[in-house]
Amino acid sequence: MDAPLILSGITKVYPGVRALDDVSVTVTRGRVHAILGENGAGKSTLVGIAAGSVVPDSGTIGLAGEELPRVNTRDARERGLAIVYQTPALAPSLSVVDAVLLLLPESKRPPRTKAVTWLTDHFRELGLRIDPGALISHLSLRDAHLVEIAAALASDPGVLVLDEPTEALGPEETRWLFERIEALLAAGTAIVYITHRIPEVVEIGDDLTVLRDGKVVGRGLVADYDEEQIVELIVGRTLETTFPDKRIDDGTTDAVVAVTDLSGLGFSSVSFDALPGEILGLAGVEGNGQRDVLRALGGHRHTAGTVSLAGKQVSLRSPRSAKTAGVVYLPGDRLGEAMFGTMTIRENVVAPSLREAMPFGVINRAQEYRLTRQAVEGLAVKTPTLEAPITSLSGGSQQKVLLARARLGNPRVLLVEDPTQGVDAGARVEIYAFLRAMAAAGTTVIVLSTDAVELEGLCDRVVVFSRGRVQTVLNGDDVTERAITGTAVLSTDTSESTTITAQSGRRRRSPLGPGGTQAAVLLALALVLSLSTTVVSSAFLNPLSVSQLLAATSVIILVGLAQLVVVMTGGIDLSIGSVVALATVVISYFGQGGPGVFALGVALALLAGAAVGVVNGLLVTRLNLPPVIATLVTSIAVVGVAQVLRPAPGGSATGDIMAAVGTALAGVPVVLMVAVLIAVGLWFVIERTTIGRGLRAAGSDPVKANRMGVDVDRMRFLAAVLAGVLSAVAGLLLYTRTGIGDANTGQALTLTSVTAIVIAGASIFGGSGSAIAVAAAGLLLQTITSALSFLSLGLSWQYWLLGVFVILAALIPIIVAWRRRAREAIPRGS
Repeated sequence: MDAPLILSGITKVYPGVRALDDVSVTVTRGRVHAILGENGAGKSTLVGIAAGSVVPDSGTIGLAGEELPRVNTRDARERGLAIVYQTPALAPSLSVVDAVLLLLPESKRPPRTKAVTWLTDHFRELGLRIDPGALISHLSLRDAHLVEIAAALASDPGVLVLDEPTEALGPEETRWLFERIEALLAAGTAIVYITHRIPEVVEIGDDLTVLRDGKVVGRGLVADYDEEQIVELIVGRTLETTFPDKRIDDGTTDAVVAVTDLSGLGFSSVSFDALPGEILGLAGVEGNGQRDVLRALGGHRHTAGTVSLAGKQVSLRSPRSAKTAGVVYLPGDRLGEAMFGTMTIRENVVAPSLREAMPFGVINRAQEYRLTRQAVEGLAVKTPTLEAPITSLSGGSQQKVLLARARLGNPRVLLVEDPTQGVDAGARVEIYAFLRAMAAAGTTVIVLSTDAVELEGLCDRVVVFSRGRVQTVLNGDDVTERAITGTAVLSTDTSESTTITAQSGRRRRSPLGPGGTQAAVLLALALVLSLSTTVVSSAFLNPLSVSQLLAATSVIILVGLAQLVVVMTGGIDLSIGSVVALATVVISYFGQGGPGVFALGVALALLAGAAVGVVNGLLVTRLNLPPVIATLVTSIAVVGVAQVLRPAPGGSATGDIMAAVGTALAGVPVVLMVAVLIAVGLWFVIERTTIGRGLRAAGSDPVKANRMGVDVDRMRFLAAVLAGVLSAVAGLLLYTRTGIGDANTGQALTLTSVTAIVIAGASIFGGSGSAIAVAAAGLLLQTITSALSFLSLGLSWQYWLLGVFVILAALIPIIVAWRRRAREAIPRGS
C-alpha cells in the first residue's frame, strides 16, 4: 500500500490541554481520507503538524517516503504536501500572483517575469477569472478560497489537505471542487479531507479517522458507516434528532416582519414576510443577493423600499437604527466582524448592552457577571472562566457566546448569517435548539445558510433567491433539500455570479507597483512647491541651492528606507537616528587619512549599523520584546556609545575626501544617485523577489505568513539588520555634508523617517509600502524644509506648512481607497 503521508504516535501538549495523544493516521494514494471530530478534537493541530506549522512533542511524520520527527512548512511543500486552510492562509497585502508564487514549491514556481501570464492561463484552465494583480485584501472570502485551491492544484501535490474547503463555497463551487478531487485521485494523489459536513464525507470519502479529545476513537472505511453512526462517533452519543421540532402552524397570518420592494446593491424588488414564532430561511446560489438582503435588514446596506415590524414601518439605515428598532444582526465572519478577539467572554457578551451593564458610565463588575451568566445560561459554553479570551474557545463555543450576546437585549428580530459555519456536530444541535427556543419565546429568527440540509431541518419557511430577486417561497412540507437546491440551481433567472467564473474587477496598476501613484503625486507636490517658492525668491533654484537640497534629500531617503523595511514587517525602529549619529562618529576617526583609510572607516560604520540591527533583531525575535521597546533601549545605548567616542564634535575630513564625496554629475550630487539607486534596488527586492514577498507577508498577517511558508522571525531579523545598515549609509552621506563626527547629530531623523513612510503611503500596521514612494517623500520633505527658509517664515510657520503637506500626502491613499470602494459599489451593468 503506497502511503505518501504517515503520522505515527503524534502527541502535542499545550499548557493545560493535551491536544493530541498518540494519534496515528495513514493516508493512501488515490483515496480520500476524512479526518473528523468536533471543534477542539485535535484536527487542526494534526493538520498543522503534517503541514509543518506546528511542532509535535513526540511521534514521527512520514512524508514522501522519509520518516522525520518534524517538518517545516517549506519542506512539507517541497515534499509534495499542499494544504487549503479553512481560513485562507493568504497575507492580505500581497497580490494574487505573489500569494500564489509564495504558496508554490520552488521547483514549481515560474519566473516572476512570466508569472502573471502563467497564472492567468492556470485560472483559465480551472474556469476562474480572478485578476492576478488584485490584492488579496480586495477579494471576497469565496474568491480567496478559490485562489488557495488553485495554488494547491498548481503545485501538483502528492498529498492534498483540504480543511473545511466548502464552508465559503456554494453548491456550484463545491461540485467544481469535487470534480478536481476526482481528477487528482485518478492521478494518484492522496486527499486528506476535513469537514463538518457528513454528507460530503459519505459522497467522496474512502477512509475515515475520528478524533475526540485528542484521541482516535474510530477509523475504517466510510462505506462501513451511515451518517448517523459517523455523527455518533464524533460526538460520543446517539443523536435522536439533529433538529428540534418545528413551529406548529396555528393559522396566524399577521406578519411580524414585512419586507416590501426592498432594493439595494445586489438585489431589487425583494418582498417577503416572517410570521410570529417561526424561523425563516434565506437560500440561493452564493452571490444571488440573499446575503446582501440580510445585511440590509441589519442596517449594513443602503436600501430603497420598506420594512415593517408588527405593522409599523421602521428605518434600518444603519446598525444603530436597526438595533433601536429591535433588530440584531449576527454576521457569519466571527473573527472579522462579530467578536472582539482580544477581549474576554464577559466583555464580548455585554458589549452591546453597556448602558445596562455600566449604569451612569461606571463599571459595575457584579452587574456584568450577572448579565453574562444570564445570557450564556443553557448554552454549554466550554470555558473554565468568563474571563477567558473568546479566541481561546472552540468555534462552537464562540458562536454560542455571540448568540448569548444577541439574546441579551430580547430582540424582536434576530438575523443570523451561517449560524453553524465551522461548528462541530454536537454544537450544531445545541445552536439549532437555541434558535428554536428564541423563536418560541417571541423573537422572529431569519437565518441565511449555504447548507440546504440545515435549512430543511431548521426552517419553517425558506425564501429562495435568484439574480437578486425572490424566486420562490417554500412552505411546510415543500421545505426540502431537493426543493431548496433545485429551485436555486435550476432557475432560468440565474445570475452571472452563480458560476465560479465571476470576474474579480481588474484595476489599473502602476508599473512601479502600488506606490507608483503615490510617488507621482508627491513629486508633483514637490515641483509645485519649488515653482511657488521661486516666484517669491528666484535664488531657490540656483545651482548651489538645488545641489544642497538634493544632497540633503539623500539622507532623508536612506532613513526613510530604513524605517520602511522594519515597518513593513509590522515593527518600528526608534534607533535609526542614533545609528546615523554613531556612523558619523565612527567615520570621523578615518576622515584625515587617505582613500584606503576612509574606506576602512566606511566599512566599520556599516558594520556598526549591522551590529545594532542584529541586537534589535534578536531582542524582537528571540526575547519577544515589542519593537518599540527593543529599539528604544538600543537607541539610548547607541547614543551613549557615540557620546563616549565623541564627547564633542570633531574629526574633520580632509579637503580631498570632501571634494571626492561631494562630486556631482550633470549638477546631480553623487550621494543622491547612491540613495536613489538603493531605493530602486530595494523596490525591486520588495516587489519582485521571494524575500520581498516574505517581508510583506510577515507584516500583513504573521499567522497566515507562517502557514504560507514564510519564516516570520527570519524576516523580522533581516529587516532589523537591513535597517541598521541603511541607517549607517545615511550616516555616511550625512558626514559627506558636514565633514565632522557629532554624537548629537541625526537624532531628529528618527521622526523624519516615520514622517517619510507615512506620507509615502506605507501602512504603519505592516505589510505594504513602496521604496520609490519613500524616495519621492524624501524629496518633498527636504523641499519643504529648504523652501521655508527662502520664504523667510518663522519656525511656527515651518511646522504649520510641513503639517499641511504631510496631511495632504497622507490623505492620498485614503482617497484612492475610497474611490475604489465607490467603484465596487456600482452594480454590474449600471
